[in-house]
Amino acid sequence: MKLISSTKAILGVAFFTSLFLSCNSNAAPPDAVAGKAKAQTCFACHGENGIGIAPEIPNLAAQPALSITYQLIQFRGQQRKGGAMEALAMPLSDQDMRDIAAYYASLPPPPAKSGNAEKIAKGQQISSAQFCNSCHGAQLQGQKHIARLAGQSSEYIVTQLKNIRSGSRVDMDGTMGSAARGLSDEDIEAIAAYAASLN
Repeated sequence: MKLISSTKAILGVAFFTSLFLSCNSNAAPPDAVAGKAKAQTCFACHGENGIGIAPEIPNLAAQPALSITYQLIQFRGQQRKGGAMEALAMPLSDQDMRDIAAYYASLPPPPAKSGNAEKIAKGQQISSAQFCNSCHGAQLQGQKHIARLAGQSSEYIVTQLKNIRSGSRVDMDGTMGSAARGLSDEDIEAIAAYAASLN
């Protein structure tokens, strides 16, 4: 229990540090043009257009800038694990993160993906019952530090929700862990199909 509390505290500090830095008048404002130059390494997996090159790689196009910054802070601090992301985030300064986030946030959103209409409808129903829109926005487009799910790869969402459900991926305040705990694999797949169908 102590470890969980410590982890939440660390993530909370990281989040509020990023908020402070983004609002600090001494910090340079985020620069999307500079961010594109700094994101060259990111293109190998996330694409220049912000669309992941494989289904297990998240789309970053139109993600809220603060959400991307927050995830990069987690990877840099190794509170979140993700393949090579920890090593790639390690040398990034706070300004680098804000600039990269501004670049990807400025891109057009990923296209909606068609799928099984029954599964999508079920996902919409579960999403509504779980109040996903209260944090992720009416069309799951994300807001502030909350990730955009609309147009995201369903495979990526399934993996992340299962990781959150199992506790192998922690969230800042436990909200997502509580929301995911009662979801079955079938529920998760339906939510993922619904999110992927949005633009």
